[in-house]
Formats: sequence, structure tokens, C-alpha cells
Amino acid sequence: MRIILAVLAGVAVLAIAGVATGAVLNSAGSGGGSTPASAVATPVVAPTTGQPRLTPGQTVCQGVLHIPAPGEPRVIPAEYTQQRDVLGFAIAGGPGVPAAAFDAAVSTVEDVFNDPALRQPLVDQGAYIVIAEKGQGVLELPEFRCLEEELGRSFSEHVCGIADRADYPLVTVNAADMTGDPEGPCRGVNVLYHELGHLVQGWVLSSADYIEVRVLYQAALDGGQYGRAYAMRNANEYFAEGTMAYFDGDPSTRLDRSWLRQNDPGLFALLEEVYGPR
Repeated sequence: MRIILAVLAGVAVLAIAGVATGAVLNSAGSGGGSTPASAVATPVVAPTTGQPRLTPGQTVCQGVLHIPAPGEPRVIPAEYTQQRDVLGFAIAGGPGVPAAAFDAAVSTVEDVFNDPALRQPLVDQGAYIVIAEKGQGVLELPEFRCLEEELGRSFSEHVCGIADRADYPLVTVNAADMTGDPEGPCRGVNVLYHELGHLVQGWVLSSADYIEVRVLYQAALDGGQYGRAYAMRNANEYFAEGTMAYFDGDPSTRLDRSWLRQNDPGLFALLEEVYGPR
């Protein structure tokens, strides 16, 4: 069973105030809050006719998780004709992804993973980032085509980004959002901070920190300071949205690191411990 956790935009990404798939969705709303998609089963589906055939591990629909051997070179779909490497992560995209989108992704990775100890577990797993071209839907990307039958093509119309695993942990964002284009699926917000937060929670946090996130999330629910914000959907989105705020990922909102420090000091302290002081 695959859990897809979604954020609707039109709404700022931080709308307030095993590893599951994290999907950031967009919508034509306004204000704060968002709706996650329901859980869906994802059997292995053959690649779309006419598309390059992928190895069993190169999609997110693996029936049995394929984990490359330690030290095995990372192999990503050949459709990504551009690639940059930063701090051990690969950033990949098709021919239509502009250099500015890669620059923004590089800067974001450097911002989040300044601490070698934080990034090493993901680097060891071969984690990579996919930047979709402007106008390219998530289900057009090779790792995610297998989901079309289950989710329907309209799913692509609402997705800003996803955190998941194919052969390796991966996240996908859109070039338009990475360059601040208001026509992007997340209206020009750099949701890579949010998606990297999902990877950190799923692959890096200690068991104690993982439990603490859930304790803090429940306290935030009880406290009510987040209102109906998307961060309150579940503990995973709480951590990812907190990551976004901690790094001031959305300059258009007041819901930033300063807000977090004042209104959710417990989460702020945990994020400071995980990512380092800012």
C-alpha cells in the first residue's frame, strides 16, 4: 500500500500561520490549508508503449524493493539528459530544464545539507532529485508513469512535487517553481525544501527524533496555533512544512523561521538540532 500525502497550493505551501510517498499538490484555492490524496495500491505496471523500458527498480511501483549494492554506481533513467552533482546528490532533468532551475536546486541542497552527517545516509542510498520541465506532469516522468493507470492523468495537473523511492530515494519538483515562475504548479514556490524534509524524516532521523516529531505534532494539534494549515494533516507533513519554514522556503508568507520559533518552539528546537543553527 502506498500512502500519498498531498499539499494543495493556491494556498502557500506552509499554509498556516517504511517510506511513504509525499506529494505536494496544487489547487486554485486561496488562504491556507490543503488536502492529501487518499492511499492507493500501486502494482507494477508496464511502461507506456513507445517509452524507453526501465529496469524493475527504476519506477516507484516496484513489487519488491530493489536496493542497489553498496558502492554500486547510481543509474537513473536515460531520459534525463542533464545532470548536476552536489554534495553527493544527483540533480537530473530533461533538455528543457533551464540552468536557473538547476542553480536553485543546488543552492537548496547546499542549504539543507550543510552538515555531512545529515546528508551521508541519503548519499549512501544514492538519493537524487528530478526537475520536471515547465508544463511537464509528474506522471510523464519515467519513475512515475506506472502510476497513471491507478491515479489517472488528471493527477499530474495538481502535483507540485513528490518524495518517494525507485532504485534510490528521490524527489521531484518543477522547473517553473524552482525559478519562481507564478505559472508553476506550486505558483513559483520552491517546494524542494518541503520534499527534502520528507527524505530527512524517512531516511535520516533517529528513532527517538521520529517519535518526538509525533509527540510535537500532537501537541501542535492540541494547541491550535496552526489552525487548519496543511502542516496539521499528519506528522510527516508537519515535519516537511516545518522544514520549509525553518529555511524560509517561501518568502511570500509570514510563516517563516521567526514564526516557528515563537509559535512552535519544540519543533523549532528539533529542526535546529537536525539541520543546525541558522
